[in-house]
Amino acid sequence: MNGGIVDPMDEMQVHGALMVGFAQACVNLNIVAGQDATRFIGGLQINDWYPLSQWEKLQELVIRSYGNVDPIMVKVGIAMMHGWYHFGPGKSVVKKGISFLHYQTGSGGFASVVRGPESVVGSFELEQFDKTRGIAVVHSTTPFNRKMECGVIVGGMTAPGDIDFVDVSNEADPDRLVVEFH
Repeated sequence: MNGGIVDPMDEMQVHGALMVGFAQACVNLNIVAGQDATRFIGGLQINDWYPLSQWEKLQELVIRSYGNVDPIMVKVGIAMMHGWYHFGPGKSVVKKGISFLHYQTGSGGFASVVRGPESVVGSFELEQFDKTRGIAVVHSTTPFNRKMECGVIVGGMTAPGDIDFVDVSNEADPDRLVVEFH
């Protein structure tokens, strides 16, 4: 920072496609915040980058509307990824549910919709993967809502239609998303 001015390179930025996807998921799910989300995205450009503070304002529309927001955030994450897969570039990028997990934790997924210094952006890394047992562990240090991230994994892995069951939990350690899939 120089004299109170934030250098955009020191701040995390979120891609407009992620912001629009989040807001559209709220609208599609008839979430209470849907009307506010529709107004919010009216001025967004899908290919522009926005400061994390804009994402936080959008997320707050949902959080303030519900006493128990965790299940809502999971649903939003699932809907975002189903929209991305069926109406966006998902089908051309991910052919199978398991490949989504690798895509999301690699340079193609999370890394393609955020930018900024790693100390601010954090990471979304696959720590463990056992296809035979149907278990994976993702470690997240991102500033995003963990329940939404659980939903992103469920939605991304189920969207291709080749996996019958996906469950993601983070009760033991909020930053470790334990994925079970069959």
